[in-house]
Amino acid sequence: MQPTTQATYKIHPSIGIARLGNSPEFYLAPETTGGLPIDCNSGGTVDGPEQPVTRFKDAQQRIKRQGARFRVFVYDAASPGGREAQIGDTVEVVNPTSGQTLKGTLADVVWTVYLANKKSSWYEFKETAGEHGYAPDHPLRNAGIQNADSRQTLIIDPGPQTVGVTGAGGSPNSAQFAQGQNPGVPQTFPPPLNPNSITTLGEIMANPQGNYARLVVLGGNGNSGSVLSGLGQPVIKAFANNDGWFDDVSDGPVTAQLVVNVTSIDSRPIPPADLPQTQTVAVGASSWVVVGYPRYAPEIVDVVTMDDVVYDLSIRNFAFNTYIYGVPPFQCDAAQPTDLATWRQAAQWNPNYYPYFWRDVWPILSRPFDYQYVMDFDPLTGGDPHETARGSGGNMDPDQISIPPFHGEDPQESAYRTQHRRFVYHMLRQPGFENTLQVPVNRYDPQYRPYAMPFLCGDNPLDNTAASKFLRLTDTQLFILHQWAEGKFINERLEELPPQPPQPGVELDRGSLGNMLGGAFCPGGECCWIIRNPAIYSGSYRINQASYTPGGLSQPAVVSGASATANLAAGLEPGDLTKYDAVPWQADFNECSTQMIDITYEDWNNIYPASTGDPVVPIQQLTYWWPAHRPMQVNTFLGPPGQPNYGSGQFSPTPQNHTGDFQMVTAWAQLGFVLRNPAAVPGATDPGFVDVPSGDANELPKPPPPPATPPAK
Repeated sequence: MQPTTQATYKIHPSIGIARLGNSPEFYLAPETTGGLPIDCNSGGTVDGPEQPVTRFKDAQQRIKRQGARFRVFVYDAASPGGREAQIGDTVEVVNPTSGQTLKGTLADVVWTVYLANKKSSWYEFKETAGEHGYAPDHPLRNAGIQNADSRQTLIIDPGPQTVGVTGAGGSPNSAQFAQGQNPGVPQTFPPPLNPNSITTLGEIMANPQGNYARLVVLGGNGNSGSVLSGLGQPVIKAFANNDGWFDDVSDGPVTAQLVVNVTSIDSRPIPPADLPQTQTVAVGASSWVVVGYPRYAPEIVDVVTMDDVVYDLSIRNFAFNTYIYGVPPFQCDAAQPTDLATWRQAAQWNPNYYPYFWRDVWPILSRPFDYQYVMDFDPLTGGDPHETARGSGGNMDPDQISIPPFHGEDPQESAYRTQHRRFVYHMLRQPGFENTLQVPVNRYDPQYRPYAMPFLCGDNPLDNTAASKFLRLTDTQLFILHQWAEGKFINERLEELPPQPPQPGVELDRGSLGNMLGGAFCPGGECCWIIRNPAIYSGSYRINQASYTPGGLSQPAVVSGASATANLAAGLEPGDLTKYDAVPWQADFNECSTQMIDITYEDWNNIYPASTGDPVVPIQQLTYWWPAHRPMQVNTFLGPPGQPNYGSGQFSPTPQNHTGDFQMVTAWAQLGFVLRNPAAVPGATDPGFVDVPSGDANELPKPPPPPATPPAK
């Protein structure tokens, strides 16, 4: 039993990620960046200690779904960093409706989730057009449907569902977002589709895990289909906008209410004859859930993750870490400003901020190393200094680059390490150079102009209007690496540093988003560029939620009167995060493999220089999209079982064209999973990751035996 104290409550993670699958079986989402998902039973709970998943497909070779797990955390004097609430806790909370202070026992947590899909009712995706508001003439998807009531039917809206953990609040333990499974609530589902109809967006369950009151949200089955029929139908004609098509990607709010068996109100005990008395109090900090496609390479981390994006946004807009970015004298996080607008005008980077190498620096620098297992590596797509040969003296050998300046070090070694760090930092693509392929000027060797890092597609490599050809790191990532390059960093493994106060809720927030794609947003993986808009947040990591009416979710009006911008100030409704994404998702997933990028000019606002009128010869550059999300070339395990024997091949058999897009509508469920190779050891030739068609990690070769210990003398 926890100590009695008035407390605040929050749901974590603040944004959870569920994933589609065509199997009724599922596992739980990873809760650390690059971590494996968590194995669970059919009720969404864990029998015994938590273990990572080893089988990503069921016995029928169907892809298991990924459930997003949510928890309620309590913040009080006893746990300022937060702890998970438990049924039976003695609580003291303020009812925001009545203003009364309630004291009693936590009897239940009642969860409400509302998933929806608005893709087919939204505007067409056109690269970066719309990020700062839509033009009045911006086309809609399914523009032929002009009547407002008819356009409402383009939204897949099963209505909200509510479940309780113990049933003390009168709620069931599970509920479905399925057609006909929400009595009394208006629903809209598409008519029968070809090749796959959509009759559900998933389900929720709240089976108790001991005394913990957790929720699991499951998404749909990966179904996509078209209402169009006739000769040549269904067909896919574009990577992002296909009229008549629907898919079962979704998103929506996750809220909770505490069910309290009250024993006193405003410090006045309730007479025994009037007990039990039960009241419900809403958890103030609610969450959001996004349902995306499967993560086929779950342990390979994106160069820029969704956490990197939201962390950067929270730091620079919501004073999430005022020591790294704030107002001099750069107070710690405990001193949160109350006037954010004024704070933003004065905030700046702290020039004396010292990041930790292993916590802050190395995770950024080491990510490209694992890309060699999901794409071809050659001098044009990696090379010096992208290479991160661990322990072999490479440009990003941590044995060298993790050593900060120290008193008494050899001057020549210090100069070498300083030049080494600055050389690597100089290779990074800086703000304003998103359309530049090569490092503009190399201060060390003017003849050597390697490709700038990261060498991946940007938000708009497709056309030359508001072009953003190549990806760059976030401002926060660049600042951290700048401090490292200048020697302002700490190797925490070499210092006797006290442990930092635990913040398990924040760790869940960041760990969940660390497994989602943070760029390029064209339109993106799980979410588009809307995720980096501060206007959709109520604070750090928290989506601002709108009020909504089941069956009455808003959408652009008729074609002739479409609104110019979304009303973000009012908050987001269910389906408002994923409506920017491609429909069906399989088309974008298939084509976001490689891209021929026009790099004829760098100044795309003045692409026709004064000349004699001679024709311009376009310059094209082959570039990868999201190798960690959509693998290209992979290593394969050829057996025999338990013994290393490898080959290589394409991750997907589908061609990168519209024919392949249509094939991917069903082929996605036959793809394998790229899993860490237990037989790979540092310095060996065994690949670090191997594609496993069955999704069963038990088929991989066994790890090598530990080296024999020499006998004691």
